[in-house]
Amino acid sequence: MTSTPQRHARRKHVFPGFLIAALALFGAGCGSHVSNDGPHAPIRLGSYEWPGSYWIDVAWEKGWFREAGLNVERIDTNLKYVKSLDSVAEGTIDGTGFAQFDLVRHVASGHDLVGVAAFDYSEGAEALIAKAGYRHLRELRGKRIALARGTYLEFLFNVIAEREGLSVDEFQLVEGESLKAIADLKDGTVDAIFVWEPYATQAKEQTGGVALFSTADFPGLAYTVLAFRRQFVESRPDDVVALLRVWQRTVDYIRENPKEACAIVSRLVNDPLPYVQDMMTKDRILDLPDNSRAFSYAAGYESLHGSWRRMNDFMIEHGLVSTRVESPAHLDARFLHALD
Repeated sequence: MTSTPQRHARRKHVFPGFLIAALALFGAGCGSHVSNDGPHAPIRLGSYEWPGSYWIDVAWEKGWFREAGLNVERIDTNLKYVKSLDSVAEGTIDGTGFAQFDLVRHVASGHDLVGVAAFDYSEGAEALIAKAGYRHLRELRGKRIALARGTYLEFLFNVIAEREGLSVDEFQLVEGESLKAIADLKDGTVDAIFVWEPYATQAKEQTGGVALFSTADFPGLAYTVLAFRRQFVESRPDDVVALLRVWQRTVDYIRENPKEACAIVSRLVNDPLPYVQDMMTKDRILDLPDNSRAFSYAAGYESLHGSWRRMNDFMIEHGLVSTRVESPAHLDARFLHALD
């Protein structure tokens, strides 16, 4: 079984820039942390350099968790995204943003997790970069395309090919993550690569390649969902609502003050401000109305429920999991409804 790679920047130094140093608290756990003092038990939130997680950094810096009566420990999980998901499942972190594909996979693997809000969806952070001269995906039929096999990238490629009236079997998909994929495209080993940022931009710059499509062409395909263990949401429902109130407040602030918000993130993750700002152009930060659509019961990919089953089907067909799990048991909108 192939592990989901560091989602760059979900993903550069991230994963999306994610974790920086290991904690004595977790031993080999997920990165450094800092905590706000508060009267209640700490809530350990994993934060990585990805626009959907910017709200955690901004709220923590401004003291809005403390104002809400929450004792939040911000766990810097940059570059250790995969480990941070396992840490939530194991209980050493309480919650973090899961790519929906990863949430489905963890649940289908036996972890009782619950998604309570959708933070963002990718709007161009993943792109298919082909050699110069190619103009359309159909021209790559029979050609070698490198991507991280068994991950949400392969799932996205399947969906996009289907929407173009093509079968994934018409392409030669080969293993190639990030820098290796760029090197393979550069030396002609492959004809195209499907990667996330910043590798898509690097591939174009280093190889002269062209982007045939990106997730900007298919908005809503790649959600990030805040998820906790079921034990946490059942034992601390008021804290989950309070967290989401802070999220709602902070998202409004980020939208109204993007430069100031990005400056806070830049300082905390030690990345250049232009880079942090550029990431916001490739990802849509979601608010409460967006979540009403995301948690609706619909067949399309704009619905978390609609895409959940298709992701689960893909995993079963490709031998990534063996269990079918139903989305209503693991997507809980009641905390969002409490904000109305």
